[in-house]
Amino acid sequence: MASKQLPYAVDKSSKVYDEYKFSLPELYREVAKEELRENDVEREKALTEMRHWIAENPYIFKCRTDAKFLLRFLRYHQFSVPMACEALERYLTVRQLYPNWFKNLDCTDPTMKQILDYEPFTYLGQDGSGHSVFLIRYGRFNGDKHSPLQDARYMAMVLETVLEWEEFQIGGCQVLIDYRDSTVSNFEKWSLSELKIIMDIYSRSYPLRYGEIHAAKLPKFALPVIETLLSFANPKLREKIRCYSSIEELEKHFEDSWKPTSYGGTVDFDEQSREFRRRIESQRQVVLGLDDMEIDVEHYASLWDSEEAVTGAMLEQLNIK
Repeated sequence: MASKQLPYAVDKSSKVYDEYKFSLPELYREVAKEELRENDVEREKALTEMRHWIAENPYIFKCRTDAKFLLRFLRYHQFSVPMACEALERYLTVRQLYPNWFKNLDCTDPTMKQILDYEPFTYLGQDGSGHSVFLIRYGRFNGDKHSPLQDARYMAMVLETVLEWEEFQIGGCQVLIDYRDSTVSNFEKWSLSELKIIMDIYSRSYPLRYGEIHAAKLPKFALPVIETLLSFANPKLREKIRCYSSIEELEKHFEDSWKPTSYGGTVDFDEQSREFRRRIESQRQVVLGLDDMEIDVEHYASLWDSEEAVTGAMLEQLNIK
């Protein structure tokens, strides 16, 4: 059987590393400098230190060490190498502890293709501050046909795709959520443990930098589930959320350059959706290649269990069960 050709190597102690060159527009160089403390010298120094740490870590067996991957974590923590290394460990741990959620995130899988066809997530463009702007039409998820796990795997595939984009790593994201057409099953099918995992992904275990999150038309029957979900969120994330009673209020946060016709703009929404899907499909092998990373699961699971015990005690005090 022929050996699988990976887009990125997972040999953690390679003798030769890729040479990084900053190739984004000047806006992102300025954002990286002002918000992330990134420059050519600091970037190279941090990459060298992080690669050395990975090579010397006995609990990490296989890991990508290319610049684009490591910069996910370095940019997230403003080039603090110790914090970036800790974030990498958390990311690798959650992927290995929950393989059903993260392994084989294949955009050609029949179920994944069905959800992609519904277009619940769409990338709209970049705003004037460099944020990558995403529209979530939550009612496009099929609450009866697909399980929480199937929806979560689609979300994870999207996350892994966009985290490869350097403009996303640097500028972060702005999220616009349209809850129209949501059903009771869209919310009530999620168990408490599933809500906890999904929020851990979005607010702790994945290196996601958020701008603002704007949501509209959340139905009343969804409030108990949303309140439970947000109880697991990082407090800083909760502070970024704004909710509106009308779509008109949500539309005020769309910029003309990427405002779809369906939201009062002039941009072809179908073309935006097709382009986003093309980008997902073009990165299929990169996302699947993440499965080849490997850690000492028993070691990291013990650390994870200790943290979970503390979290559980806190939730009991808050009467969240």
